[in-house]
Amino acid sequence: MTPLEIVLVSVLGALVIVAAIYLFVVHTNKINRLEIFEEVNEISKPGKIVFLGDSLIDFFPIQDFFPGVKIYNRGIAGDTTKDLLKRLDNVIELQPSKLFLQIGTNDLAKLIRPHKVVSNISKIINHLEENVPNIEIICISLFPVSYIKKWLSPLIVGARTNKKLLQTNELLKKLCEEKHIKYLDFYTLLADKKGRLNRLYTVEGLHISGKGYAVIAKALLPYVVEK
Repeated sequence: MTPLEIVLVSVLGALVIVAAIYLFVVHTNKINRLEIFEEVNEISKPGKIVFLGDSLIDFFPIQDFFPGVKIYNRGIAGDTTKDLLKRLDNVIELQPSKLFLQIGTNDLAKLIRPHKVVSNISKIINHLEENVPNIEIICISLFPVSYIKKWLSPLIVGARTNKKLLQTNELLKKLCEEKHIKYLDFYTLLADKKGRLNRLYTVEGLHISGKGYAVIAKALLPYVVEK
């Protein structure tokens, strides 16, 4: 093998190892989160607030930003709309009065089309409304991404594109209008002048930094505290 071939094989091997470790961590976290949810549900009180989604919710220190409000975080890193549909009964057990929903970015990373993503979100909303009387559902738009935050950003962001994210958001907004539920456009809030995720608001181009979550929390405040 030439020196260049050796380098390429080494880099490819390292990337495979990193991907395998990432998938193991995500899978382990999912199992642990579901176990925690089951235990917390045993001592939970109905009529509280739930945030539901993937890692963008999972990693959001919501209770820290809203210490005076009881909030259950039901985010799980790596979840798609299909994954979320499978675990909705755990959320329904909480009988929340209000639920903030954000899901779909991982679907796009797996090349699932925006129409299918929003179709699954519609199913999620329908199932919640059918099983939780008088629930108020608020949909949060998908966030932009950035390929330029760090050298690993293209690998982390993957197949997601801001074009697909915007397409999904447009369909989601239309769905919310049809169902008469609130839609919060946080894509615009977090985007820079070129429509990418603002460098200050992201860790590596996909996930949100502390500054980013502070901006999100400030925008969420009126909706979290309103009765």
